[in-house]
Amino acid sequence: MARQTPTDRGYAVIFENEDGVNLGVCTAVSNGRPSDLFAVHTRMSRIDVEDGITFSTVGKLRISDRPVAVLGEDGVVYVRATVPSSGAIASVPS
Repeated sequence: MARQTPTDRGYAVIFENEDGVNLGVCTAVSNGRPSDLFAVHTRMSRIDVEDGITFSTVGKLRISDRPVAVLGEDGVVYVRATVPSSGAIASVPS
């Protein structure tokens, strides 16, 4: 089971190469292309995408239609919806 805290937030970019399936995270999508790629999870055995997250296909890339939360752990990348901030600070259980 994945930890609760994602390691990255941004647009997910799924792509394959000779090494296998990879998922990158970028800050923006401009003219259908990812820009400012800042993280890459390489050679993942599985990508687990939460229901309701949609992707657009651009060439060989699949790019999430909105920013997501991403966590890579034990060969699996978890892609989850981000929750808009209410501006309140959440309390942390002790």
